[in-house]
Amino acid sequence: MPREATLFEESGGSVLRAYLLLKSNGSANIPPNWIERAKDSRKHREGNVAKVLRDGKLKDIIAVEDWELAYRKECFYRGLRILLELERGLKSAL
Repeated sequence: MPREATLFEESGGSVLRAYLLLKSNGSANIPPNWIERAKDSRKHREGNVAKVLRDGKLKDIIAVEDWELAYRKECFYRGLRILLELERGLKSAL
């Protein structure tokens, strides 16, 4: 059964806090597909965001905020993966 992705919420969106949480739990891995799924999730919303921005209706701003959260999560998981790769003595490919 897949693990629930609650690390972003538990760490308050902080990459450093998430890194420390992972290390304290003994498990420290962010699979590349987490980053890819976060990116796909954000890209899926972009058409709707573009329409909202063109229309300029403030009531639809929730769609832009939703996109922004997806973008922050993508950056969060990417940053966390980079920290873990650096810790392992690797150069990050990200």
